[in-house]
Amino acid sequence: MRILFVRPAPPPDTIGLQHIMIVEPLELEVLAALVGTDDTCMIADMILEKKPLEKILEDFRPDLFCVTGYITHMDTIRNFCRMAKSILPDVHTVTGGVHVEKFPEDIDDPAVDFRVVRNATRAFPKLIAHLKNNAPRPLEILAPGEKLDEKLLPPFDFYFPIPRRDLTMKYRRGYFYVFHNRVALVKTSFGCPYTCRFCYCRKITNDQYFARPMEEVIAELKGIREKEIYIVDDDFLLSPTRLLTFISRVKQENIKKKYLVFGRADFIAEHAELIKELHEVGLRTVIVGIESFNDDELDSFEKRTTREINEKALKVLKENHVDCYAAVITSPDWSKDDFRKAGDKLVEMGIQFVNLQPLTPLKGTGIEVPDEELVIRREDYPKWDLAHVVIRPKHMTIKEYYEQVLKLYERIVFQPKNLLYHALHHPLSIQWKLAKGIIRIRKQYRDRIEHSSETYAQDTLHTADSI
Repeated sequence: MRILFVRPAPPPDTIGLQHIMIVEPLELEVLAALVGTDDTCMIADMILEKKPLEKILEDFRPDLFCVTGYITHMDTIRNFCRMAKSILPDVHTVTGGVHVEKFPEDIDDPAVDFRVVRNATRAFPKLIAHLKNNAPRPLEILAPGEKLDEKLLPPFDFYFPIPRRDLTMKYRRGYFYVFHNRVALVKTSFGCPYTCRFCYCRKITNDQYFARPMEEVIAELKGIREKEIYIVDDDFLLSPTRLLTFISRVKQENIKKKYLVFGRADFIAEHAELIKELHEVGLRTVIVGIESFNDDELDSFEKRTTREINEKALKVLKENHVDCYAAVITSPDWSKDDFRKAGDKLVEMGIQFVNLQPLTPLKGTGIEVPDEELVIRREDYPKWDLAHVVIRPKHMTIKEYYEQVLKLYERIVFQPKNLLYHALHHPLSIQWKLAKGIIRIRKQYRDRIEHSSETYAQDTLHTADSI
């Protein structure tokens, strides 16, 4: 069987963080590791691929067409499957991803033969057997028109093989994450035991948490060529015992790599010595969900942290020479003064890179907003990117809100001391790549500012335009 795996590029209407971060399609590399020895596989990363998808389909002529993505890709995935069917009428199409698993109805279409809604690493080989040998179709995969009923699904199974990174070899020089150039992804756990209301991650696994055996993780690390590793766990800094095992095994195996990880502020604040030990074996950067500088907001998010904890965590990171990429949620309740105060605090804490996320009530999270308060339709998938303003601001126009977001970004990114730090610590090549990306994102925000108005918001909400 010839199997084509496709990772789509973000749609034009999506504010493109891919301009400052492009990482390998790990989920497709994992699925490719599960095919039979008699199968022929290809991965097409359409973010970096120069050849049009039509040409790839005509040249490779797959029997099975697999495409994955996020909520922003729903229209693109549907259109890709239609394209595949138009070129190859007998091709089978399958899609999945974190949004499809929970809301498969959003991609239900005659051109989409199969939708994976759970346990992809177990279901995918069964699907191949179904297509090859007429074996039963796995319960974790829906056909067109079928509805998701989680009561009928088998229990979660987090089996995770070593990814087929060889299939993305032609693209790997282009993978980077902010200042981490030629970065590889590693996943050591699934889910998150915390219950932050805004977060979709824990919903994917129905609040279950599973950690891979550390020996599997170490074996995978030893086989990766790249020196920069992005550990994409929802929260890598979770278990002190597991982290001490990680540190010990990395030292024993003499693994020399640099790590970028997600971590909570409260863990960092409480484990300064452990952060020091992690830095000694390569911890370079932690992405920290600061979320807010207001304790009432943090309580409303069920974050279980405080402003004081956030400040202590950043102090611990700074003392141990670990960079912090801060994630901050901007509330529709914010005034211009709130944006100014947030900027003051970010500058005071020495934050060098920030990701500002307008509060986004993704389906499945604990944030519920009446449709009349939304300025983007739920079916306008490309704009549900955690960068667009989705909820109508209460103290300014949509245009003014975008202006405040961009102003805050620029205040942090173009801080003279931050620019000097980057000039002294990062190669010129990655600085240039990042500068070009920032210019592109800034242009996207300027476009939103120029075209945003109350009229625009209503048109966006009530028209059925799609790409």
